[in-house]
Amino acid sequence: MNRLYVLESTLTTTGAKADHRVALAARDVEGAARAVAARLGIAVARREGPSLSLTDAVAKDLARHRGRSAVIPGDHQPPAVHVLAHVMNQTLGNVGKTVVHTAPVEARPEDQLASLRALVQDMEAGRVELLVVLGGNPVFTAPADVPFAAALAKVPLRMHLGLYPDETAALCHWHVPEAHPLEAWSDVRAFDGTVTIVQPLIAPLYGGKSAHELLAAFGEPPDRSGYDLVRQHWQAGHPGGDFEQAWRRWLHDGVVPRTALAPEAVMPAKIIPPPPAPGAGLELVFRPDPTIHDGRHANNAWLQELPKPITHLTWDNVALLSPATAERLAVKSEDVVELTYRKRTVRAPVWVMPGHPDESVTVHLGGGRTRAGRVGTGTGFDAYALRFADGLGFTAGLEVHPTGERHPLAATQHHHRMEGRDIVRATTLERYLHEKPERPELEATLYPLVPYPGHRWGMAIDLSACVGCNACVVACQAENNVPVVGRDQVLRGREMHWLRIDSYHTGAAADPETYFMPVPCMQCENAPCELVCPVEATVHGAEGLNDMVYNRCVGTRYCSNNCPYKVRRFNFFQYADWETESLKAQRNPDVTVRSRGVMEKCTYCVQRINQHRIAAEKEGRPIRDGEVVPACAQACPADAIVFGDLNDLASRVGKLKAEARNYPLLAELNTRPRTTYLAALKNPNPEIA
Repeated sequence: MNRLYVLESTLTTTGAKADHRVALAARDVEGAARAVAARLGIAVARREGPSLSLTDAVAKDLARHRGRSAVIPGDHQPPAVHVLAHVMNQTLGNVGKTVVHTAPVEARPEDQLASLRALVQDMEAGRVELLVVLGGNPVFTAPADVPFAAALAKVPLRMHLGLYPDETAALCHWHVPEAHPLEAWSDVRAFDGTVTIVQPLIAPLYGGKSAHELLAAFGEPPDRSGYDLVRQHWQAGHPGGDFEQAWRRWLHDGVVPRTALAPEAVMPAKIIPPPPAPGAGLELVFRPDPTIHDGRHANNAWLQELPKPITHLTWDNVALLSPATAERLAVKSEDVVELTYRKRTVRAPVWVMPGHPDESVTVHLGGGRTRAGRVGTGTGFDAYALRFADGLGFTAGLEVHPTGERHPLAATQHHHRMEGRDIVRATTLERYLHEKPERPELEATLYPLVPYPGHRWGMAIDLSACVGCNACVVACQAENNVPVVGRDQVLRGREMHWLRIDSYHTGAAADPETYFMPVPCMQCENAPCELVCPVEATVHGAEGLNDMVYNRCVGTRYCSNNCPYKVRRFNFFQYADWETESLKAQRNPDVTVRSRGVMEKCTYCVQRINQHRIAAEKEGRPIRDGEVVPACAQACPADAIVFGDLNDLASRVGKLKAEARNYPLLAELNTRPRTTYLAALKNPNPEIA
């Protein structure tokens, strides 16, 4: 099993999965990197900073795994940290094994900040007659000390291509509606250089144009389609007369063969920049928002209402503080503070985050949009107003002033302690290998035992693999027509996601261990919800699923009250939009769109089970193991969710259920859930206490 060390300035999903995590102010990360490099025998200048007890152990562990380790710097770290990471990888013999260097994937790699400054200078000097902005929003995202908006006003003709008429489009003469990536032909490169031909899934709904088509309009002939442009480009570079056959193969396979960039020998810089003097005052750290990124997705209601990992906040961005810093400033979660930096001030609500470094404030970019659209305009605060060109990742000198005001935050989880219960079970690799726990016998039950001779569907979720990314939540929403309810309804606890990712902290608030737990419907054999429904709207099916019969439901909500896992969702209002034409095509036709007064929940994607049952019957065969994959399992990047037939002991889910790590949630209630969990494993270094 591998081992992960993370030194970070904000608790992230990566840090939560680490075997050893250290919360460091961003300005202290370089000092820690220098300390580890020095332990590896690299001649570097040291820097004053907090001493880390695990520096020696980390260096020894890296040295023991030469050629089988990797040192990865954060994108936002200064150049010195990146140089140190490259030098350490070179020293450890990782280059060519775990680390591969290639030519840049970018078509024209350059210093983007310097390029932006040069453009602004040219616009201010009147040297730009026509400016075409392709998909970006620099009026909103440019550094606070780069006057892009003022310079843009001096350009005689300004055009903007974008999905929405945003802040940049408002200052342009022309706004061209952009075709969504799912509507357009294009081509892209993966990180290793492999080319993929992007194929549209649907024709443009509103006549949008791709960047290729807009640029082609300046040439002859001006009305070439995106398909023709992409095809002609690759045909020109393909020797031989078999292009048609090759083109069809590329579209079928999804990749263009032999386009990966060749590995290159790279020698790291021998001169490592000297350590800068540490900044004084509170540190301000900038991060892309976990759901809306840099603000480009602010008008996407699914992403606005998607709970952010760890904080579980929706519809807002906040200022993250450590418990100790919040106590010193006499603020608590939902208090509004003024953040002042270089005479610029924004107001932001506070969220106290366990595991956050002291004397540091993290803000997420992308909020505070003024022209995002019906959904995104006015949500959150604009952190870009404090982001200057010399501190794009982090800076020091922030002032925080409490205002005495409060701002309610729409969070979907408010308590992150297990209070002595084994909700999330976790152990170390060493204990798991040498201590085999006895599996408890099933308790007696008053429920009649019902045999399911055909299929008996079940699910196993590996908590070691789950990274808390919420991809499963969005996949479930798309597959099952789950509606958006809005900030006010989330504040009232009425969010509608059928699947949620709970997070729990153990240990001290300053240095917690964090675990993620996906919680869908447990599909209980002894389902408490079924007994209390007066109209039998929730019943057991022939294969043991806890089914919902929507047109029987009269909305008593007894089932939700009796569910110990709190996975049922009620339509308090008519959340689903039945009138907008474009939404009709968006919905899954195999899943009922629910109305006001109806209870709903996870169904194990029963529509997919039925689809594969019909296909198997047509072919005269049984349903194969792994053939039925619910939307959550299909979207999981870590393969943490496994679904299958429990009657097939040789199936993958059957084997996982037989593992010693397997356990049911709230087993003491004797609900006998079909959804169970595999306890989380960590692999800590025994040399570190």
